[in-house]
Amino acid sequence: MNQPISKADLHIHSRFSTRAADWVLRRFDFPASYSDPLQTYQRLRDAGMQYVTITDHNTIAGCLEIAHLPGVIFGEEVTVHFPDEECRVHILVWGLTETQHREIQALRENIFEFQKYLAAANLAHAVAHPFQSPNDKLTPLHFQKLILLFRHFEGINGRYLARWSEAAQFSLKALTPRTIETFVARTGIEPTHGEPWKKVFVGGSDDHGGVYPGRAWTETPRCDTAAEFLKNIREGQCSPSGEGGTPLSLAHGTYNTAFQFLKAKFALKPGDPAAGLIEKGFSRFMEGKDPTEFTLAEKIGFLAQGIASGKVFELAMAGNTSLWKELSSYFSKPEVKAAMARETAGVVEPERRAFLMANLVANQLGYRFFTQFIAQLSAGKFIESIQTISPLVPIAGLLSPYLHALRQPRREMARELTRTAAGTIPPFLQNTKRAWFTDTLEDVNGVATTIRKMIAAGVASGHDVKVMTCRSEIGDHGIPLMNFPPVGEFELPEYELQRLSFPPVLAILEHLIRENYSELIISTPGPLGLAALLAAKTLGIRAVGIYHTDFPQYVRILTDDSFMETLTWDFMHWFYSQLDIVYVNSEDYRKCWVDRGIPAEKLKILPRGLDTKLFSRSRREADFWRSRGLREGEVGMLFVGRISKEKNLDTLVAATRRLAEWQTPVRPLFVGDGPYLAEMKKLLPDAIFTGYLKGEDLARAYASADFFVFPSTTDTFGNVVIEAQACGLPVIVSDVGGPRDLVSHGKDGFVTKALDSIELSEAIRRLSEDPGLRERLGAAARAKVENRDWTEAFQKFWTNSPE
Repeated sequence: MNQPISKADLHIHSRFSTRAADWVLRRFDFPASYSDPLQTYQRLRDAGMQYVTITDHNTIAGCLEIAHLPGVIFGEEVTVHFPDEECRVHILVWGLTETQHREIQALRENIFEFQKYLAAANLAHAVAHPFQSPNDKLTPLHFQKLILLFRHFEGINGRYLARWSEAAQFSLKALTPRTIETFVARTGIEPTHGEPWKKVFVGGSDDHGGVYPGRAWTETPRCDTAAEFLKNIREGQCSPSGEGGTPLSLAHGTYNTAFQFLKAKFALKPGDPAAGLIEKGFSRFMEGKDPTEFTLAEKIGFLAQGIASGKVFELAMAGNTSLWKELSSYFSKPEVKAAMARETAGVVEPERRAFLMANLVANQLGYRFFTQFIAQLSAGKFIESIQTISPLVPIAGLLSPYLHALRQPRREMARELTRTAAGTIPPFLQNTKRAWFTDTLEDVNGVATTIRKMIAAGVASGHDVKVMTCRSEIGDHGIPLMNFPPVGEFELPEYELQRLSFPPVLAILEHLIRENYSELIISTPGPLGLAALLAAKTLGIRAVGIYHTDFPQYVRILTDDSFMETLTWDFMHWFYSQLDIVYVNSEDYRKCWVDRGIPAEKLKILPRGLDTKLFSRSRREADFWRSRGLREGEVGMLFVGRISKEKNLDTLVAATRRLAEWQTPVRPLFVGDGPYLAEMKKLLPDAIFTGYLKGEDLARAYASADFFVFPSTTDTFGNVVIEAQACGLPVIVSDVGGPRDLVSHGKDGFVTKALDSIELSEAIRRLSEDPGLRERLGAAARAKVENRDWTEAFQKFWTNSPE
C-alpha cells in the first residue's frame, strides 16, 4: 500500500561541503562534512524518503555523483550576500540544472538579483535556518527584507537547537498585512509574491556528519515524480516534519565528520589492523562506551587481521602503541571506570553518554594542569604558571566540536527578530528563567546571606530563579539549588579557610542550554564565575554581575604586595567589563568603577532587604552577654563578621587599648570566626568571643549589645551594619568602603577616618559614656532601616532586566 504522502530531506550535506563552520576545525583543515553521497542516498531511502537531494554549500558535485539513481533532485545551499552590507544568509535551491547552478553562483553576491533569477526560473527555494546567519550579522532590518523577498522558509532544522526553529515559525506565522506594510515603508522593498504575510515552511536534517540523515524532512501530498514534488513545494502544498537538533547531536555529527576525514587523510585502509583498532575505538566512543575496552572476540579479530596482513609486528611497535597505551592506562584505572559508570548510569542516548565521557576526561586533565598553574602562581613563578596551562590549548581543540555546538545565536538578537515580525516575544525567549552563580553559598558572610535571602524572596514571589554552585558537599538551604560536583577543590592562596572548586564547564554549559536559562547572575569572579561568564558568551545570553567584595583591597592587606593588587585590579576590570550589567553596593563603589572605565549606564546599585522582624530591639536579653562574661557597669561594644585581617581589626585593637588607658568601661564583644581569631584572642584577652551565631541567637547578640563597631575598609556594603541598626544599635564605621553610605554621621552613628585608631577611640568613648546619646542614635538607626524588605528588594532587582 502506497503511503499518502511523499517525503524528502531537503537539507543535507556530503563531503563536497568543504568549509567547516567552526574556526578551530577550519584551522585543522577539517571539512564541513565528509559523508559519502551514495551512502547518504541509501540511508535516506532507508529512512523512507521517496526523493533525495544533497544540498552542499555552493556546489552540486554531490548531486552529480547520485544523478543516475531514481528520485534524485539536484539541490544546493547557496551563500547569498546583501550588497554593500556584511550580512550573509543561506538559501536552499532545488530542481536546478548545471547551467542554472553556474548562473546562480554568479549572482549570489546580490540577494536581490539572486531572488529575481530564482523567480524567473521558477526554481523551488527557501531561506535556510532563518535565525542562523553564517557570519552572525543578521539584524531585524535584514530579517524584514527576507520576509519581503521570500515566501518559503525552513521551519524545522534538524541540526540546530529546536527552539530556534520554533522561534522562526512563531515569528513568521504571526505576520499580518499591516506588518508587511510597515516593513515596506521601512525598507523601501515591495513584496515579491502575493499575500506575503503567509509563509510556507519546509524541513531538513541539515546533517553534516552522516549520523542523523532524515532527522527532519518535508512532506507533500503523494506524487509520482520529482517534478510534481517540487511543484507542490512551490505552490505551498508542503509541511515540515521531524525534530530539531541538540548541541550534543550536533557535536556527535562533527566528531564523525572529523574522524572520517582523518581516516581518509592518513589512508587507514580496511584491512589494516591499526585501522580496525582505531575505527572500533571511535565507534565505541560514538556509542558512549569506553573506547579502549574490547571483547575477547574483538581482540582475536584484531590479531587475526594483523597476521593476515603481515603487519602484526608493525602494530606492536612502540611508536604505534604509545598513545593507545596512554589511553588504555587512563581508562583502566578503577577510579576512572567507577566515575564513568556513575556518570553514564541510566543514560541511553549515545550522544549524551559520549558527552559525559568526554566531559569527565577533559575535566580531570584540565584540573591537573590548573592545580599546577595555581602552585606556580602561589610560588611567584608567573612565566612558569603560564607554561603549565599551555596543554589546555590542545584539550580545547579536541573539545571544539562541543564548544562549537554549544555556541548559540545571541538571545537578545532572537528576541529582536521575533519582536520585529510578531510584535511580541514567545514565552521560551522571554527573560523569565535565571541562574544565580556563587562560589560562597556555604560560607558565613554577607554575600551568602544576601543570595539566600534574595532567592527565597524571589521564589516566594513566583519567579523562576535557581542557585548554581559547585561544592563537594552542600547543605539544604531551603531554596532551589543546582550543585555541580567539582572536578577538584583547592585553597585560595593567602586566604586561609577559603576553598574554591574547579567546575565542570561543559556540563554547566549543556545544563543551561537544555533547561533554557535566559539570564545568568554572577556573584563572584572565582572559577565558577568564570565558567558562568564563558557560558553567557557561548550561549548568547545576558550576564549580570554583582561586585560584592573588594578583592583588590583584600589582596593588598593579605599579601602586602602592590603588584598583586594591581594584577587583581586588572583581572577584576576585565571580568566585570564583560558583563551586561554590574551591580555595586554603594555610590562610592559605583564612582570607583566609573573612574576605572566601566560605562556608568552599566552600573546599578544592588537593592538590599532585611528581616526586621528577626533583627529587632525586642530581642534584647539582659543576661545574654552577662552569662558570657560581661560585668555589671561595662558597656558592650559589638563586632560581627569574619575574624580576618582584611576587616582592619588591628585598628580596633589599638583603639581598645587606648580606651583601657582612659579607663573607659567598654568590653569588646566578637561574633564570628576566621583565620585571625587565635591572634585576636591574644591581642584582646579580656574580649568576649562567641564564635559563629545565626538566627535568633545572632539577633539576641545584636540587640543585647550597646553599640556596634565595624572598622572595615574592604566591605562593599555591610549586611551586619543594617542588622545592627535594625536591633537599635548606633554604629561606628570608617569613611572608606560601602558601610559609610549606611550611616549618617551624628544622626544614627559615627563615621570615622579609616585606619585612624585615635578617631575611632574617641567615637567609642562618646557612645560608652553617654547612654542618652546611644538611645537617640539607636532609635534613629532602627527608623532608618525598618522599611527594608527582601521581597521588595528582589522585585527591584528582577525588573532591572528586560522581560
